[in-house]
Amino acid sequence: MADRPLPKTCTYDTYSWHVKKRRAVKRQRVVKPYAEVTGDERDPDDPRCTVCLEDQQRVTVRGAPDVTVCHAVADQVKAALTRVIASQSFLFKQVEGYRVGRTRGAVRSGMRTQFSNHSYGTAIDINRHHNGLYRRCNIPAEELSGKRVRRCRLVHGGAWDPSKRPRTTIAPDSVVHREFLRFWKWGGALTGSMKDFMHFSSSGR
Repeated sequence: MADRPLPKTCTYDTYSWHVKKRRAVKRQRVVKPYAEVTGDERDPDDPRCTVCLEDQQRVTVRGAPDVTVCHAVADQVKAALTRVIASQSFLFKQVEGYRVGRTRGAVRSGMRTQFSNHSYGTAIDINRHHNGLYRRCNIPAEELSGKRVRRCRLVHGGAWDPSKRPRTTIAPDSVVHREFLRFWKWGGALTGSMKDFMHFSSSGR
């Protein structure tokens, strides 16, 4: 991608996630000179991407909902969406990208302290109603199945079962999985007890 002039201003709306109250708190709008963007306001995997709205780009592809992502990955996201739609084997019902919030990292005063990949525009969630976020789900990616995942704890979104909804569910052998793994990682392949089947990002988390 060609170099682009740096914005003059950084603008974003954000919040912190309160782990005990299980809701967003400390909502605020930030407006400041772009030169004052701090280290934690930049994606550690791609410093071109920040929490600033000015660094985001809207991606429009016929056959999928519009999605906003970092300008540095917008062409890759558009190409992936286009190839998936051309395959006629997967349907995009929801696609969510840029949204700023401190939803990760250490907890201080009950609140999370780090920005998510979505905050930088380097993540998308696809068809959350059929690709949920699970905990207590320590299953290797090569052993995933709807039957095994039903024993896990669903905490957000809808049940994941490719055998029941193959055209809207992200499975390891699906076209949407293959296309987005060209440049991102899949949350369904996370090691440990969490599986985020809707999620693709620079870190997978």
